[in-house]
Amino acid sequence: MEDGDRHKMGSTKAPNMGQTFKRGKVRESHMEQLILDPLPENTDDDIKAAFRELLVPENPSQQIGAVEKLLSASVKSENSAKVITDILLTCLLQLPSKAQLRIKISKFISSIAVTHPEIYEETALGVICCALSNTENPLRIMQAIKLVVEDASSIFSFQEKSECNLATEEKDFLKRLLTKIHPLMLQGILSCITHLWYSHKESLSSIEATQVLQEMQQLIKNSTAYLQQYCSKDNIKDYEEPCKLLDCGLNIIARQSCPLDLRINCGQMVAIIHKYSSEDGLDSLVQTVICKRGCYAALSPLAQLAVINGILCVSQGKELYVHNKCNSYLGLEILEAILSPVFQSNDGSMALTTIRMLQHWTLRTLEAIKSATFSSDLKSLLLPSSVIMSRLFDYIWLSWDHFLDSVKHAAKDSFQNLIKIHNELSPEDSIEHYTVMCKTMMIQPSSRKYKLSAVSCLVPVVGCQTLLNNDQRLPELLLSLLKDSAMASHAAELLEALFTVHVREVSNSEWQDVWLHVFLDSFSQEMQTFGYELLFKKLLLTCPESLDIIVEMLSESCDELEMEKLCLLTMCVKIGRQSTYWQKKCQEKNVQHSDDLWKFILPYRTITFCLKHIHESVQLSALSLLCESPKSTEIPEKKEMDLILDYYHYNITNQSPSYRQHLIKCTKKLFLRIKEATRILEKPKKCNENLTNNLNDLREFCQNLFSMMMQNLFVGANTARRGTSLVILELFSEILYKDCGTALGIAEMVHEQVYIDTLLYVLDDSYESNKIIALKLLLAKPKDSIYSQDERKIECLFNAACNLASSSRPPDTATASYVLKYLLNESVALRILSSKYPVNLQSQDPLELFFKFLLKSLQTEVEVAQGSLLKAAASGPMYGLLLCLRTLLANMNKDQLQKHHDVWKTIVKEILTVCYEVSDLVASVVRNSSPEGHLPMDLEPESVGNLKAILQASIGNQQIENDIQLSVDSKPDELVKAQAVSAQMLLLCAWRSVKEISLILGDLVQNYPLYPNHLSLLTIDDVKMIGQYFLTQLSETKHRGAFEQSYTGFNRVCEQLWQCSDEHLYSLPDEWLKEVIFAIQNDNDDRLCATRRSAGVPFIVQGILSSEPSIRGAVSLKNTMDTLLKLAGEHQYKGTDARIHAFNILRALYRDTRLGDLIVPYAPTGIKAAINGYKSDSWAERNSASLLFSSLITRMFGVKKTQDDLSRKNSMSALVFFRRYPDLYDFLKTELENGACKVKEGKLVPALFPLLLLLARLSPSPIEGRNTTLSVSAFTSAVIKCTSSSVFQLRNLASHALVSLVTPDNVLDVIVQLCDKASLTDQNGLHGSLLCLIKLLEYCHDNINKNNESEAVVKSITKISWSATASNLCLMTRACALELFTFLIRKNLYLFDLTTFHDIDRSSYMLVMCNSQDSLYQPWSALCKKTACNYVLHFSRVVKPDMNELVCQLLTNGDYEVRLLCLSYIETLDDIPMAVFPKLLDQVQGKEQHNGCLIQIFRIMNRFVSSGVYEQFDASWEAGEKLLSYCLEKTGEEACIELLTEILRFTSSLIVFFLSKNSLSVFESTFNGWLKLMKAFSGSENDVDARIQVASGISSILPFLFSHPSISGKAKLDVYEVLIMLLQDDSDMVRNLVAVGSAKYLKHDELKGSIQPTRVLEAVCDIVACLQTPEALTLLLNLILKDDDPEGFGLSQDDDRVFDKGEMNGYREVRTAAQACVKSLAKALDAWSDSEHPPTFIKQEIIPHLYCNLEVKALNSVENDVLYLDTFMKLLSDDIHQIFSFISALENTAIYSIRNADIWLMKLGCRAALWKVLRVHCHIESASVRLVSLNLSKSAVKGTYITKIIRNLSE
Repeated sequence: MEDGDRHKMGSTKAPNMGQTFKRGKVRESHMEQLILDPLPENTDDDIKAAFRELLVPENPSQQIGAVEKLLSASVKSENSAKVITDILLTCLLQLPSKAQLRIKISKFISSIAVTHPEIYEETALGVICCALSNTENPLRIMQAIKLVVEDASSIFSFQEKSECNLATEEKDFLKRLLTKIHPLMLQGILSCITHLWYSHKESLSSIEATQVLQEMQQLIKNSTAYLQQYCSKDNIKDYEEPCKLLDCGLNIIARQSCPLDLRINCGQMVAIIHKYSSEDGLDSLVQTVICKRGCYAALSPLAQLAVINGILCVSQGKELYVHNKCNSYLGLEILEAILSPVFQSNDGSMALTTIRMLQHWTLRTLEAIKSATFSSDLKSLLLPSSVIMSRLFDYIWLSWDHFLDSVKHAAKDSFQNLIKIHNELSPEDSIEHYTVMCKTMMIQPSSRKYKLSAVSCLVPVVGCQTLLNNDQRLPELLLSLLKDSAMASHAAELLEALFTVHVREVSNSEWQDVWLHVFLDSFSQEMQTFGYELLFKKLLLTCPESLDIIVEMLSESCDELEMEKLCLLTMCVKIGRQSTYWQKKCQEKNVQHSDDLWKFILPYRTITFCLKHIHESVQLSALSLLCESPKSTEIPEKKEMDLILDYYHYNITNQSPSYRQHLIKCTKKLFLRIKEATRILEKPKKCNENLTNNLNDLREFCQNLFSMMMQNLFVGANTARRGTSLVILELFSEILYKDCGTALGIAEMVHEQVYIDTLLYVLDDSYESNKIIALKLLLAKPKDSIYSQDERKIECLFNAACNLASSSRPPDTATASYVLKYLLNESVALRILSSKYPVNLQSQDPLELFFKFLLKSLQTEVEVAQGSLLKAAASGPMYGLLLCLRTLLANMNKDQLQKHHDVWKTIVKEILTVCYEVSDLVASVVRNSSPEGHLPMDLEPESVGNLKAILQASIGNQQIENDIQLSVDSKPDELVKAQAVSAQMLLLCAWRSVKEISLILGDLVQNYPLYPNHLSLLTIDDVKMIGQYFLTQLSETKHRGAFEQSYTGFNRVCEQLWQCSDEHLYSLPDEWLKEVIFAIQNDNDDRLCATRRSAGVPFIVQGILSSEPSIRGAVSLKNTMDTLLKLAGEHQYKGTDARIHAFNILRALYRDTRLGDLIVPYAPTGIKAAINGYKSDSWAERNSASLLFSSLITRMFGVKKTQDDLSRKNSMSALVFFRRYPDLYDFLKTELENGACKVKEGKLVPALFPLLLLLARLSPSPIEGRNTTLSVSAFTSAVIKCTSSSVFQLRNLASHALVSLVTPDNVLDVIVQLCDKASLTDQNGLHGSLLCLIKLLEYCHDNINKNNESEAVVKSITKISWSATASNLCLMTRACALELFTFLIRKNLYLFDLTTFHDIDRSSYMLVMCNSQDSLYQPWSALCKKTACNYVLHFSRVVKPDMNELVCQLLTNGDYEVRLLCLSYIETLDDIPMAVFPKLLDQVQGKEQHNGCLIQIFRIMNRFVSSGVYEQFDASWEAGEKLLSYCLEKTGEEACIELLTEILRFTSSLIVFFLSKNSLSVFESTFNGWLKLMKAFSGSENDVDARIQVASGISSILPFLFSHPSISGKAKLDVYEVLIMLLQDDSDMVRNLVAVGSAKYLKHDELKGSIQPTRVLEAVCDIVACLQTPEALTLLLNLILKDDDPEGFGLSQDDDRVFDKGEMNGYREVRTAAQACVKSLAKALDAWSDSEHPPTFIKQEIIPHLYCNLEVKALNSVENDVLYLDTFMKLLSDDIHQIFSFISALENTAIYSIRNADIWLMKLGCRAALWKVLRVHCHIESASVRLVSLNLSKSAVKGTYITKIIRNLSE
C-alpha cells in the first residue's frame, strides 16, 4: 500500500470545530477523514444526505449525527440495512481505536442485526472477507483483523434479544462467521506479518522503523488473541499457514533489534501454534527450547526465555500441575528452565524477563493451588525446604540485590506470592520455616539491603511479637537506619509492617509503650530527609488514640523542648489536622481559650517561638503548619498572615537551597488556598461583615507581600533574597493574578511603572534563572501598559542593549540578549530600530528586523576582527551578538516561517555565512597547541601602545588611562602580566564565539524543519556543511571549553538527523562516524590530537552513538565498539596514537549514562584492554588505559559513595559481579597468577595494580561455596604472592584485596599461612604479610571473637613477635609489626601471658628514647619511632596505672613525630594528667616549633583552662598576661590557618578565665589587644574556622560586658561592632553562634524567644543607640557610611585574573545593616535627654568615609574634634551630590550601562535613608540634595530602590 493511501485511511486531524465534555474536562474533537465507495443509485435520499454529512461534514457533531441518522434509516428496508451496514463497517475499518466516531458506530451498529439479522450477517461477512482478501492493501487486512478481534463483542452482540436466546444467537453467528473467515484470517495474519517484517528490515529512518514496529506489535497481539480464542487442534492442523507463522515468530524473537515486548508477545504466538499443531503439546517444547533442538537451535538465551514465557502464558494454572508423559509437571519443568544457569545473567533485559517470568509462575501456581487439589508428592516438591525452592530463594535474593528497581520490585512480588503458596500448602511448615528465615536474615551483613524488605514481607506470617522477643531493640535499631540513605526505605518498610501487625497482637497501651517512646526518643533531623514524617504519620494513624497523648506530652513545655521535639510537635499537629474527628475533639476541649489558640490546638505563642527558632527545620515545620491545610478553601486567619509576613521579612535571605525550596512550596500551597478562598468570598451571597473583613485581610496580606517582594529586589540584595522574591512574584503571576488579581489588588500593582522598572533592573542579574523569571514577568505585563509608549525609556534600553552586546564581559552580553528579547515585543522599539536600519515597517516582521540589525552589527565586528583579532576581543568580541542571535532565534515560530519563508531562508544563509567567517577568524586560537596562553603578536616597541589601549578599553576600570603605566621601558613582569591579560581576553573571545556558533547551528538543525519538508530552511548541502564544521571543530580544537560546547550543538544535530526520513540526511551520522574511525586508524592524519585526552574526538563518537535511536538496535554502537576494542586490545596497534585514541573514546562511551545497559556487555572486553594497556612501554598509553579503567570501575560498581575507593560501600558481591561479567573470572585469575609469578621473580608488573584494585572492590558472596565455579577463594593464593612485591603500593593494595577475598570461616587459616610465610630474609614478604594481618584483624576481629578463634589467632601472631623487636633491622617492617601488636592491645586480643608484649615494650621504649645522630638518617626512622611510641603508650596504659613520667619524657623527645603522637594520645584521655601542664606551658612559649605539635598543645591547654585546672597552677595576672601577650604576638607571625584557629580558641578561653576572676584594670590593655585580634579576624576574607572561633570567643565574654571593670566603653563598642559584622557573616554557623550568644546574654526586649540573626542585628544596634554617647552615635554612622570601595583593575595589582572576583561575602547586604543602624539612630535622637548638649559625633572617625573632598579639607583645618549635627548634615548633602556625580548618566541611559552603578547606588541609598532621619532633627535645606532628587526622578529606568532614594531625599 502506498504511503499516501495509508495517510488517507488513518485519522487526519482537521481544524478544531467543536468540543466535547467528559468528566468535567474539555476534550478536543476532530472530524475524521473517510474514503467510501459511492452509494447505489436506488439508495434513499435521506441515506444519501446522511452519507454526505458523514463524508464531508461541517463540524464533528454533524459527523456523529450522520451516524445516528443512518442507524435510524436502517429499519426501513432490507436494502437500506445492507447499504448502511456496509457503510458503517467500512468506516470501522478506517477509523483509529480511540476516535469518537468509531466508538459511536461500534456501540450501536449491532442494532441492525436485531432488525435484519440475515442481511447483517451476509453484509458483515462480505465486508470482512473483502478486507481480508485485499492482498494489495496490508493495512486494510490489519484493520480487518483488529475489527474481528477487538470489536467482536460489540459488533456481533444482539442487545435486544431475550436473555435465553442471546448467548445461542451470538455463538451461532460467530461460529458461522469464523468458519468462513478462518482461512482468510490465517492468510491475512501471515501476509501482514511478512509485509511488516520486510518493511522493518528495509526502513531507512528511525521514525519509519518505529511506526512499523508499533504496527507489528499490535498485529501480533491481535493475532495471538485470535489464535488463543478461536483456534483449536481441529481447525488449525489442515492449514500450512501456522507453520509459516511459527517461522515468522521465531525470526522476530531471534532479532535483537526488536523491542523486548514484541519478542515476548511473539513467544506467546509461537507457544499457541505449537500447542495446537504439535502432537506432543507444550510438555516437550520446554526441553526442545532448552536443548536447542530443531528450529529453536539458533535462539539466544533471551529468545529462549520469550518462548518459555509464551508457554507459561498460554497454559492455565491447573494445566501446569497435571502429570505428563515424562512423569513430570509442566509447571516444575518451566521453573527448572527459568532457573537454569544459561539464564542467570545480570544483563538488564535478561534479568527483568527472568524475574517477571518467575513472578508470573508464582501467580499461576497460586491459582492452581486454589483451584485444584495437590498430591502429597507434588506438595513436597513445592514446600520451602525442597531443593527447587531453595534454588528459587537463592535466585530471588540475588535479583532483589539487582541494580534495576524493576527487577527488585518483581523479586519482592515473587517472594510475597511464594509466601502465599507455602501458606496454602502447609501453614504450620510455612510458619516454622519463615521464622527461622527471619532470624537468619536479621543477622546477615548490612550490605544485603533487601533483607529488611524480605523480613517485612514475613512479618504477617511470623508475627511482630516473635521478632520483638528475639530482639527487644529492633525498633530502635531500625529507626537509626533512617539516617542512612541506602537503608532508609527498607527500614521504613519493615517498621511499618511491624507496628501495623503489632497493633493487632497486643492492647493499645502495650503498643504505645513499645512504639511511641522509641519514635520520640530516636528522632533526629537527618531522618526527615528519608521519609520519617510519612512513617510517623502511618504510626499515628495505626492507633489514632496515641495522637492526643503525644501532642499533650510535647506541648506542655515547648519552650524547653529540643529542636527534634519541636519538629515532632508540628508534625503531629499536621497529621492531626487531617482528622476531622480529632479537630472537633480539640475544639470541644479548648473552646474557652480560642483567642490564644491556633485552630483550638496550639498556643500562638508556641508557633511564634517555632517561627523564630534558630534551627531551620523547626521554622519550616511551623511555616508549613500555617500555610498548608487539609481543606483547600480554608481562609487564612489575620494572625496567621501577620506571622507569615513577619517570617518572610526575616528569613527570605536564607542561603540553603533546600530551605528556599521548602519555603516556595509552602508559599505555593498558601496561594492556592488564598485563590480558592477568594473565589468563595467573591460569590454573591447575603451581606456578611465577617466575609468582607476576610476578603479585606486577604487583600491587605497579598498587597503587603507583593510590595515586600518588590522591595526585596533592591540594589545589593543578596542572591537568596533576589531569587526567592522573584519566584514568589512568579507565583503571584501564575496563581493569583489571572483569577483574582483584581479582587486582591494585585492587578493595580502590576500595572505600576515601578514594577516594570524593577524587573528590567533584574535583567542584569548575574544568575540566569533570575533573568528568565524577570523576562517571563515582563512579557506577561498588560499589552496596553503606559510604559510601552515611553519612547525615551525604550530608546535608552535599546542603546544599552547594543552597548552590552559588544562588551568583553560575558554577563553583559547575556543581559543584552534578554533586553533585546523584551524589546522585541515593544512596538516603540521597532520604530527606534527602523530609524537605525531604514526599512518599511509594514512589510517587515519584527523578529526579521532585529535579525537584520544584529547581522549588520556582527558584520561590522567581523571586519574589525579581520584587521586585528586582539582589538576585536577588546572592543567587539562577536560572541555577544552571536548570543543575541541565538536567543532571538528561539522566538521564531511556524506562522512566521510560513508567512516569510523566503526571507527567513535568506537570513539563515547570512547567519551560516557569518558563523563560518567568525569560526575561521578564531580558529588559530582555539586550535593552537597551547590556546590558554596564545597571543598572535609579539611585545615589540610598536605593539606596546596598542596593547595599552586595548587593555584600557576592555577592562573598563575606574582608573584613568594614565594610571596604566605600560611602555617599552616597563618592567618584564609588567609586560608579562599585560601579555597574560591580553591572552585571556583573546581566548575568551575565541572560545565563546565557537560556543555560540555551535549552539546556533545545533538549534537551526534541531528546531526547524529539514528537507523534504517544504518549510525547511536548510538544504542537504547546508546540513552537510554544518556537520563538517562540527567534525573540524571537535577533531582540531584544543581548548576544552570550545569543544565541549561544540559537542552540545553536534549532539543536537545528530539527534535530529537520526529522525529524518530522507536517506541522505539519515545516513550522515553513520558516514561521519566511519570518517572519524578511519581517521583514527590512519597514522598519517595529523589533525587529531593524541594529548588532552584526544580533545574533542571522543565527543564526536559519543554524540553520534548516544543519540542513535534504540529502534536501530545499536548497530552503530556495536560496530564502533568492536573496532575500538580491537584497536585497544590487539598487539599490532601497540605504541600508536590509534590505541591512545581508542582508550580515550572508550572512556567517554563507558562514562555516558545515556548509553545505559547497551554499553554494559562491552565492559569485560574493556577491562581486558585497559589491563593490557598497563603493560605498554608508552606512558601515554598507560595513562589513557588508567583513565579507561577508572571509568569502567565506575560503570561496573556505580558512582563512588565515599572518598575511599576501597570502602565497603563501593563494593559488590563477587558472585553478582562474575554472574554479570563471567568472561572476567578466568581472565583475572590467569592475569593475577601470571603477575604473581613475575613478582616472585622480582619483576615489576604494572598490570597488577588494576587487577588488585578490582578484586579489592569485591566481597564474598552471601552464598559463597554453593557455586564452586565462581569462588573468590581461587584468587587468594596469587594475591598472597603479590604481597611479596618490591613495590610498596602494590603490597598495600594486595592486602586490601586479600581482605575482600577471605570469607569469615577462612580467616584463621589465612592468618596461620601468613605467619608461617613471614621471614627476616624476605623483608618485602614480611611487610606484605604484616599489612595483610593488620587489615584482616581490623575487618574480621568481631567474627574472630564470635567464633572463639582469638586464642589461636594470637598464638599464631606472637610467633612473629621478633619482627617488632630490635632483631628486625628493617624499620619499615618493624613499624608495621608494632602497629599490628598495638591493634591486639587496643582490641584486648592478647593472652594473659604478657611476656612477649613486655619484650616488645622494652625494645620499643629504647628505640623511642634513642637520640643518636645515626638513627636520624636511617630510612623510616621517624615512622618506626612513631609506631613504637604508640605501642608504648597503649601497653603502658594496660600495665602501668601512672604514666605521668612516661608522658613527660615523650613530650620532650627530639622527634616531632613522637611528640605529636604523644599529644594526640593525651587529647584522647578523659582525665589529662596535671603533671603535663607545666611541660605544655614551657613548650608553648617558644620551645616547640612544629605547627602540628603546637596545634595539639593549644587544644590541650584550652581544655585545661576551660576545666579550671589552670587555676591550680601559677595563675597570677602577670603570668597570664605574659602568656596571653605571647599568644597574641604569635598570631601576627603565624600563617598556618589551623594553628591560628587554635590560638584564637585558646586566647578566648584564657580571657574568659581572667574575666571570671574580676581582674584589675591593669588587664585592660591586654584585653583590648585581644579584642583587636578578634576584630581583625572577624571579616569574611578570613578562614571560616577562624571566624567561628571569633564568634565563639566574642559570645563567651558577653556575660561580663556590662559589669566587668576591665572592659571600657570603647571596648564595649568594639564588641558591638564585631557582633554586627559577625551577624552579617557569610557562614550560617558563625551567624547562628553569635545570635545564640547574643540572645542569651544581651538584655533587650526584642531578643526574648528570638535568636534569628537579623532580629539580633537590629537588637544590637538598638543597644548601641541606647548608650547615647558620641562614640556610640559615631559607630552607628560609620556602619551606615562605611563600605568597600570598588576596586579597579591595574597592572600594579597582584591579581592579574581579568574576570575573577575573588573572595566575597555573599550574604551581607549593605542596605539591611544600614537600615538597622538608621532605625536605631533615629530612636537615639528621638530619645536624646540632654537638650543643652545636642548630639555630636567624633570627626576623625567619620571623615574617612566621605567623598566630598574640598569640604573635608576645609573641615580638617578646624581643630575641634567633634562634629555637630548641622555640620554633618552639610557634609552629608555634599557627599550625596558627589556620589551622584559618578552615576549622573542614569538620566539618559539604563542602569546596567554604567559600570559600578550598583555600588554607587548602594552608597547613595544608605545616605538617603540617613538624610531622611537626620532632617527630622536638623531642619536644613540643601539645593544639591534637591538637585540629586530631581535628576534621579528623570532616570530612564527607576526601580523600587531608586524610587525609595528619591522619596527619602525629597521628604
